[in-house]
Amino acid sequence: MHFKMLIVFTEDDKTEAVMNAARETGATGATVINNARGEGVTRNKTFFGLSLDAQRDVLLFLVEERLSRRILEEISRVGRFDDQPG
Repeated sequence: MHFKMLIVFTEDDKTEAVMNAARETGATGATVINNARGEGVTRNKTFFGLSLDAQRDVLLFLVEERLSRRILEEISRVGRFDDQPG
């Protein structure tokens, strides 16, 4: 049996929806890391040196290779990763 690891950075308010979508398409669980920080192409905004970033979570899924594509597509759809930045 072969596995793939899916790593998802998402805003904390989308974590539950992404987890539910992954479960419905075959994932059996995940490791969630809270309060992660990521940086994109553009610099993050600050206010008097304080970051204005939203809290992010990192979800680590270890899934069967045959299910990975379907899970990834559903996570992307529910999280709206193609539609919105972040």
